[in-house]
Order: sequence, then C-alpha cells, then structure tokens
Amino acid sequence: MKINSAEFIIGAVKPSDFPGDLPEIAVVGRSNVGKSSLINFLCQRNKLVSTSRTPGKTQQLNYFLINKEFYLVDIPGFGYAKLSKKERDAISLRIDRFCRHSKKLTGIIYLLDIRRNFSTTDHEALNWLNTFGYPILMVATKSDKLSKLQAKTALKTIQENYDLPLSPLATSAIKKQGADEVWQQITGLLGNVDEPLA
Repeated sequence: MKINSAEFIIGAVKPSDFPGDLPEIAVVGRSNVGKSSLINFLCQRNKLVSTSRTPGKTQQLNYFLINKEFYLVDIPGFGYAKLSKKERDAISLRIDRFCRHSKKLTGIIYLLDIRRNFSTTDHEALNWLNTFGYPILMVATKSDKLSKLQAKTALKTIQENYDLPLSPLATSAIKKQGADEVWQQITGLLGNVDEPLA
C-alpha cells in the first residue's frame, strides 16, 4: 500500500469520541511491544506516533487517518505492572467499549514480541478479544533481535503455543522488514467492511 497521507485525528476516551465515519483497524498489544514504532514504520513517518521509554504512558485510543480512507487506532498498551489497578481497569474498560461500540471496526492487529513465545497475559487477552468476533492479524515485532533461523523457530513456537492457524507475520521497524506483508493483510481486512463481523 502506498501511503500518501497519515495524520493524527483524535485521542478518544469514550464512545462518543469515536469518529465512526470510516473503517478502523485496531493495533493492540502489551506495553513496550513496539506499537508506536510499528505504526510509524508502516505509515512511513518518523514521528506520527510518539514513542516513549515509559511503558503504559498511552491511556487513550489514538486515531490516525491513513490516505483519508481508514483509521489505524492505537489502543493503550496493557500488562504493565507499574500501573495502578485503577489505571489498568480504565484501559480494559476503554478497550471493551471500543470493541463493543465502534461502528466501523473491521479487524485487529495483535502484536507480540517475537522473543517472548508465550505469556499468560497475551493468551488471556487474545481469548478475550476473540469473543468480539473480529478477525485478528497476528504480528511479531522486533524480529531484528533474532537471527533468521531463530526468528523462524520463534514464529513456529508462537503459532503452536497460541494454537494459531498461521504463523505471525515477522516485522522489524529497525530493519524495515514486513511492512508489505502487513499492508497486504490489512487491505484484506478492509475488504470486509460491508460484511457483518460480530
């Protein structure tokens, strides 16, 4: 996909904030999994999404308008232990409201760190997200941290551990790898906008 434009539109905290005018693809993952870096890489922008050394900093749903045709929605990262219970509950509630009330959500990109082939937090989050009925595209970040052979083995292990039909797509924002494959899958998700998903 050729990226002609990418711009921040709104930081939403409640359903009334959701634009609701164009298809939406949500980007979901644990804190520090590399969501901001991946979105910047996919959109070919260095500073579209602010990256932070402090996990859990993003507390709202950030809408980015791509090519004036659809939104990538950066969902708050979860699983960061140093957040208070109140903050963690607030994030969970916002994700729940988004999945239940978004009128244009067509799919979810779920990010996993390729070096961590299983976590209870990710397993529980995936099971929860699957209950909403949306297609989920699994993407493994930070593949530059492993050799090609290690990455291949890690992807297979992740597929087996999470009982996935396919291996996750491997990406690296640093080495600029995997964008074409991810966009190809996103294009497929956007092609489902007229079909009921949940």
